[in-house]
Order: sequence, then C-alpha cells, then structure tokens
Amino acid sequence: MGFRLREIEAESKFSRELDVKAIGRVVPKSEVEAAIATEGVKEKRERKLNMVVVIFLLIAINIYTYISMGAVMRKIAKGLRFIWPNPDYPVPKDSAISYRRYQLGARPVVALFHQVCQPMATPETQGAFLFGLRLMAIDGTTEDAPDTPENDAAFGRHTGGRGESAFPQVRGVYLVECGTHAIVDAGFWPCHVSEYVGARRMLRSVEPEMLVMWDAGLHDYDMIAEVMQRGSHVL
Repeated sequence: MGFRLREIEAESKFSRELDVKAIGRVVPKSEVEAAIATEGVKEKRERKLNMVVVIFLLIAINIYTYISMGAVMRKIAKGLRFIWPNPDYPVPKDSAISYRRYQLGARPVVALFHQVCQPMATPETQGAFLFGLRLMAIDGTTEDAPDTPENDAAFGRHTGGRGESAFPQVRGVYLVECGTHAIVDAGFWPCHVSEYVGARRMLRSVEPEMLVMWDAGLHDYDMIAEVMQRGSHVL
C-alpha cells in the first residue's frame, strides 16, 4: 500500500510549504518572517516564490558557493518535490529569483543579521574567555567584488605600480567572537575608506564584560574611551 511521508493539500503553495530545516535550526523561520514584516516587504502576490524562501536561498548560496543560484534553488527544493502532488512541478527560474531579490532589498537581511548574529560561546567554550571577560576582536580586510560598472562606481579599485586592481574591492570590517569565530557585527564600505571608520561603527555591538582586541592601526583614545563607556575592556 502506498503512503506519503507528508500530506500536501491540493490548494497549497509550493513556496509556503518549502522549509529549509537545516538553516532553520540557526535562523528560525519565525525570525525571518518578523524581519520581513518589520521592513514592510512582504510580497503582495506569492506566485512561486515568497520572501521567506528568498532569504533562505540567500543564506544557502553562501553555503553552496560552487554552484549557480538556480542550482541552489533546485537543491533546497528537492525534498519537497519528492512528495509534491505534481512530481514535475518546475521550481522558480533565475529570472524569478532575481526579480524577488530586487523586491526584497537589503534591509530585511541586515535586520535578520542583527537579530541572529549574537555571541555564541559559553564559559565551557575553549579559548572564549579570559579573566572572566568574553574575548572579541575587531579587524578589517578587502574583498573582491564582481567586475561591473555599478560595483566600480560604488566601491572603487586599489591602484599600484602596475595600475588598477583587476576587480572592484570592498572594505569589510568585522567584530568577531574569538572562541567561536562567530561574526557578531560587520560593515562594508568603498575600498579607500579607512578601517578605523568601520572599527568605530563596530563598537555599537560591544557589550559589558567583553575584552576587545585590535591591532596598532586602530589604537586611539576615542576607541578606548567608547569601549570603556560600554563596560568593556581593550587589549
């Protein structure tokens, strides 16, 4: 006798039934929905893609970095397609994904990041605390961006003796929990912006009883004073 692992109602929407449980353990669906509602970008017509699935897809493409966005969509939809009443149901194509991404914008993803990305270490985590203080670090780097006129205009390129860099570059500055390597806060600027500008922004996420480390290039009275005002310490 045949049976289904899960019964699907005939009038169900594919995107509403799709749930990426592996990601949902870290980024709960309820928090994704709350971020979308807060930023007022919930879709008016659901069609094949809703905004919750788009956010799960954006997270998943950073896990499956070696395949296209459309292939990632097919991968996360594979389990549901096995039990969908129509086994030939076509998943959204690249054009539909791009359309929804532009509708979503960056704000809900930023809001979700600040909800979810919090310090994770416990007192039992090796290397996470010193003198009873949570070990944190601030540092920056530059990342290559796709070689497009828009990225070139927004972020710029470094120049040297042999001319400009091959790609536009983004200045990224991060606040990281040392014991877990969890990124607690991050910011991105044009490549010629000083790391110091980003480091000052990262102090917004410094909490009491942290020991914040940075290198000599960021050592500055205002930085120290602001960390101390937040009930934390500097190394």
